[in-house]
Amino acid sequence: MGDLRGMTIAINAGDNGHVLDFYTRVFGRGPDTAPMDDFLEWQICPGTWLQVSTGHDRPGANNARIRFEVADLGAALARMEEAQVPIGEVVGVADVVAFANFSDNWGNALGFYQLLSARSFTTEQERDEQEAEQAARKAAREEAEQAAAAPAGPVDERAAKLPPIPTDGSVPGVTGPTL
Repeated sequence: MGDLRGMTIAINAGDNGHVLDFYTRVFGRGPDTAPMDDFLEWQICPGTWLQVSTGHDRPGANNARIRFEVADLGAALARMEEAQVPIGEVVGVADVVAFANFSDNWGNALGFYQLLSARSFTTEQERDEQEAEQAARKAAREEAEQAAAAPAGPVDERAAKLPPIPTDGSVPGVTGPTL
């Protein structure tokens, strides 16, 4: 298959902001492309991309799909038909990509894709904005963690000066038997 040009590894994940934060920390930079609001891509090495589809209720294990980039999706589909390998319908994202999925005999999710236009890479300014948003989310998360961990102090400063309430039924400040 000398016409392979690249590969994508597609996974499903949860909340877009959390996904962006996590993978930005993993790779040390924001996504290289974000062709849709719920889809982030990082180029791992030339021709190899991690694609993360966000907003899924049940993300996790066993949802990865590996797709191989081809110059001509139609030719790849014809080759699959000739090889008697069942393949799904072609799905297109207008002016971005067309792809079709299939599985191997063991249930591994695979596919082919063809780029319909050049990838639009994230600019330095966009990456700086992503990093600023990430820093703000991190600061908010740390502030919330600190607030949750801080001991609850008295609401009224005067309450801090009162003796503790006994747990044995006695009256604070009174010695001897009570009525």
